[in-house]
Amino acid sequence: MDNDHSTPTQASPLVVHPIEAKGAADQVSNTAQLAFDASARASLTTADNTCTPNPTPISFNSSKAPSLSSSLSSFTAAGKEHYDHTITTISAASGVPNPTTSTAARNSPTPSDTTATDARAAQQQLGQDYGPKSPMSKSRQIVVFLGILMVLFLAALDQSIVTTALPSISKDFNNFSEISWVGTGFLLTMTAIQPLYGVAADLAGRKRTMMFANAVFFIGSALCGAAQSMNMLIIGRAVQGIGGSGILTLSLILVADIVPLRNRGKYQSLTAFVYALASVFGPLLGGVFSDNVTWRWAFYINLPVGAVGMALLVVFLHMNRPKNLSLKTAMRGLDYAGIGLLIGSIIMILLGLNWGADAKYEWNSAVILSLLIIGVLVMVAFLVNEWKLAANPIIPLRLLGTLSLGMTYFPVFVDGFVSMGLLFFLPLYSQAVHGASAIESGVELLPYVCMSSVVAIIVGQLTSRWGTYKEFIIFGWVAGVLSTGLMVLFDENTGRGRMVGILLVQGVSLGAVVNTQLLAVHAQLKNPADMALATSLWTLLRTFGGVFGVALGGTLVQNSLSTANANKYAQNIKGIADLSPELRAPVLKAFVEGLQKFFILLAALSGLALLASFLIKKVAMDGSDDINDDTAGQGNVQELEDARQQQPVEKLNDSLHPLSTV
Repeated sequence: MDNDHSTPTQASPLVVHPIEAKGAADQVSNTAQLAFDASARASLTTADNTCTPNPTPISFNSSKAPSLSSSLSSFTAAGKEHYDHTITTISAASGVPNPTTSTAARNSPTPSDTTATDARAAQQQLGQDYGPKSPMSKSRQIVVFLGILMVLFLAALDQSIVTTALPSISKDFNNFSEISWVGTGFLLTMTAIQPLYGVAADLAGRKRTMMFANAVFFIGSALCGAAQSMNMLIIGRAVQGIGGSGILTLSLILVADIVPLRNRGKYQSLTAFVYALASVFGPLLGGVFSDNVTWRWAFYINLPVGAVGMALLVVFLHMNRPKNLSLKTAMRGLDYAGIGLLIGSIIMILLGLNWGADAKYEWNSAVILSLLIIGVLVMVAFLVNEWKLAANPIIPLRLLGTLSLGMTYFPVFVDGFVSMGLLFFLPLYSQAVHGASAIESGVELLPYVCMSSVVAIIVGQLTSRWGTYKEFIIFGWVAGVLSTGLMVLFDENTGRGRMVGILLVQGVSLGAVVNTQLLAVHAQLKNPADMALATSLWTLLRTFGGVFGVALGGTLVQNSLSTANANKYAQNIKGIADLSPELRAPVLKAFVEGLQKFFILLAALSGLALLASFLIKKVAMDGSDDINDDTAGQGNVQELEDARQQQPVEKLNDSLHPLSTV
């Protein structure tokens, strides 16, 4: 940066004591920077109004980039000269290092830093505007959301549809020893790959990444349906997990790209509704296919329905993406060390939890302890890599950099822990206590799912109308503490009516927090370019919470049954109802006591989540009260404009990149 300016005669009085001079330098530097930034914003607004005959609220259009870039360039020549001159004068007088030159020197890339610099530049270019190329009409918006919801339903469905089909599958292949891997294989790849989709969405674009995830999911579904052995089925499920992970993550990212923050709750409530329906109808459909057609249709059904949803997205979804980013640059910017450490850590931890919960190995066995301890150590190494080493981390720790964001993510983990734990163990409770079939136990969950869906839709409408989220999160966790506390009273004599009543309260809790917590994460992001990474982290934590919930719940039930010498019923809960009364009573009592301990754990975690929710920062969600034909599809334009105004002006020209569409 050129600082060769003549020093005015007024500079001499600024020669003071070095400590005082440093304070003066800081004060004038801050004042000059504020004036510089204010002038930059004024210039940006003037240039935008000049390009648009009838000025409207700020809405960035790539066609204005040349004029805006020219205006900024002319401003920079005068504004930066004045700013640099002021700082140089004070620096020369006081002996304090010139912050402008030191910053420039500090940011100058070294030969060994070239790849990292390219990656950072690519990320800065990428994070500007991923929304639709042009505003979406209401009809087009409906079609796009229909396509998103269709593929989301299928990905969520496959998490639970095999549970009631497993007996038929194991019988066909005459293989009972490896049947648990049909679920574990899907879960492992889905969880391990999840964070990578946030990075891929930034590098390759939203639509391309979504199409890739759908294609992989369909290939996995076809492999599962055509499987001729248990090993082939497990491989197909692992492939399904890779694709399903991307569908779940990209569905939320696309909603955030298309819909402004203020209105986002309305549309995210629809994704929650679809996800909840899939979680309940999965076991029902799996049982129907197994009993009436063949279990293979539990996988084949994805192909025709998914093809329709994918076709809608191919035809009607057109998203912006950077045009000048080569695949070579994108691949060079990936955090390969972080990817390897994260996937390795997740796989080891999940295997340890699942094998321990399934009683495949004892919890104190060398296998389980080695997996868990090494997995945790590798996770620590991953965090160190993201914090200190990675130039382009896949999970930037700035996403957890404030107390408020940390307190927002913790309830997300608890939400996954509670909701997945209940969806797994409540049907088992119905089968053991009420003698319900797999289908009947699924039907008993419908009031819970319907209540959560209705509340999610209502809360989504209210967050858009009132522009707030914190109150709903607190309300939801109050209901969660109440409902899980009441579940502790469940015993072998609890009737269906009482059970359904308590589940309705839990449905209120789930509906109030499930998507509102994602809104809270998005609202607190300092840079909207982090939205995809933050969403993938939200999805990972909720999924991880579900894994821990099922694993720890299974452990508590296993330990309780072992005291009654009834371990064999852990894998065949329905068999408890078939026992004679004298044998059934002690086994059922042990099973219920294990569940009661699990419900106590849920209540305690819900209480911690409630306390954490009070520490969540309340950020105003600006935006219109509704999406109409003129504003639909503009997504984060206003948020991105705010982010541009906070950037140093020397970076503004670089951020005005040409866009193409997918």
